[in-house]
Amino acid sequence: MTQKFFNIHYTFIIILSYFFIPTLAVSQVISVDKISNIGSPINTMSDDFSPSLTADEKIIVFNSKRENSRYQDLYISYFNNDGWSNPEPLTALNSLYNDETPYITLDGAFIFFSSDRDGSYEMPANSYGQIKVSYDLYVSKNVNGKWANPIKIPGTVNGVHHERSPSLSMDSNTLYYTTWPFGDISKAKIMSAKYVNGEFINSTPMPSPINMNTQDIGLIPSLDGKGFYFSSSRPGGYGGWDLYYINYQNGKFGKTVNLGPEINSEYNETHLSIINESLYFCSNRQNGYGLYDIYSSNITKDDLALNFFVRDKKTQKPSSVQMHISTRIKESEDKSVTYEIKKQTDTNGEAIVEYQPQAKKLDVFISEDGYLPLFKSIDIPETKGETQLLELVPIEKEASFEIHAIHFDFESSRIKPESFPYLNALVEYLRKNPTLRFEIIGHTDLHGSHKFNNKLSMRRAQAVTNYLVARGLDGNRFIVRGAGKTKPLIPKLGAGYDEKNRRTEFKLLNK
Repeated sequence: MTQKFFNIHYTFIIILSYFFIPTLAVSQVISVDKISNIGSPINTMSDDFSPSLTADEKIIVFNSKRENSRYQDLYISYFNNDGWSNPEPLTALNSLYNDETPYITLDGAFIFFSSDRDGSYEMPANSYGQIKVSYDLYVSKNVNGKWANPIKIPGTVNGVHHERSPSLSMDSNTLYYTTWPFGDISKAKIMSAKYVNGEFINSTPMPSPINMNTQDIGLIPSLDGKGFYFSSSRPGGYGGWDLYYINYQNGKFGKTVNLGPEINSEYNETHLSIINESLYFCSNRQNGYGLYDIYSSNITKDDLALNFFVRDKKTQKPSSVQMHISTRIKESEDKSVTYEIKKQTDTNGEAIVEYQPQAKKLDVFISEDGYLPLFKSIDIPETKGETQLLELVPIEKEASFEIHAIHFDFESSRIKPESFPYLNALVEYLRKNPTLRFEIIGHTDLHGSHKFNNKLSMRRAQAVTNYLVARGLDGNRFIVRGAGKTKPLIPKLGAGYDEKNRRTEFKLLNK
């Protein structure tokens, strides 16, 4: 294959790619069914690594060391009614040495890959006369059903370092790849290069927060063109390499998001490939066929939105108000992050709130003139598909509201830090309404004795009062009572009931 031939036909792939891009737009985090080992005949007792698929999910390419080979080779398999066919070595692409980390374009026209074959960059011989050969990037075109002899990717991407894990942007105008110094993967970073006049040039490290000097590898663009997936061993993950997503729109990067424990494990997960409603990646987690295996799952297509309806509880008229909504998402075993948004209901009192797949609960706060503040925690799995009715209580004597988002340490009156945003919102409301006085009542679940729960609920109600007073509110505005377990919302024990019964009630003493 000549350089001229490559240039002519590379323009062809840019045109084709637009018609083969899968239609599913994947959001920054993805919800999946159970992760499954793709099984035999793809996976073996050796490393089976770096899956890449065409848009119709009929072809998969990957690298593996099998059939007593000393080196990694490229393999291809075809999906049919019986599942994946027995993988065939890509003999036209494989060399006598290592051929790895393939990337097949969505239309199946090109395969990009990495190799340390003869012809790759050689470093000067050492004192023992040994010559070290780095990995370079190569490409081959499918011509009438046959793979042409691969050529080095034209341009300036190949050099003295290892170049691995190629992929393309959705418009095929940018090449992404991973590089690190010979023999030192600890310095791995992700690069990009632009396609100009038949060559990939101007290689540049991807900026932080993609590259963090934490062995960042294997980047692919999301199918909706709004971000990137990649692997990293950065702190805060679940194991070694984890899979991450970062949003990228209008030239700006968003926050890096770990794909979570549904996908990542305490071992290594790398080289994600998302096609249509499926994802594929490789992992060396336990109970596989060998070392690294290829895993897959279906992406669940849940409607990630809740419908809200807000009205006046007394008149039943809809209310156009601003809702403050927050959710805590667990990004790793020891790290959770709170996300907050504001949403205005329309003149019919309605609003639609989208949420991330990892969110399990939404906490809603409304502060509206003439009404008591509204705090409500919404269990997403329990109420999904239902319209969330929020009723605002007018300020009238003995009216009350409850907060389920004030949490305490187990059998303790120590308030957990995750409760502070809600208490601070209450402080601001009380400052704006200085004439209001409340009885603060603690409620427990139904576990334990009456004596213990009465004391515990009293201490917790007092702790809430102390928090408010410490922020400058007059303590004479509050009286404290512990109701223990005498007034449960649901007279039942167990998960789902205990959380509803544990609450702090605020009863208005005067208007």
